[in-house]
Amino acid sequence: MNHAATYYDELTAATQNVSYGKVLADAKTFAVVQGRELLRKSLENVVQKQAKQIDQDEKKRRHDGALAAELDDIAESRRDKTQHLWERSESSGCTANAAPA
Repeated sequence: MNHAATYYDELTAATQNVSYGKVLADAKTFAVVQGRELLRKSLENVVQKQAKQIDQDEKKRRHDGALAAELDDIAESRRDKTQHLWERSESSGCTANAAPA
């Protein structure tokens, strides 16, 4: 929005000291040249903001994916240890329901 305000102020200043009969022509020239620049800057800002948001989303997605993979690895490791302990206890004849001696 401040680009538009600056553009308006510059257009007003550009037409202040123009000789009679040339105000419209000079204003049109200014509007075309500077208007293109205003549009370019506006588009550049929008694209940069979108690119930054996409980059942040991608970093978050990668981080979340890496975290999920790490949690999967931890869970798998614990399942393996639990399975190993279970098999060991079964092979040694221990059962969970056995009465204490």
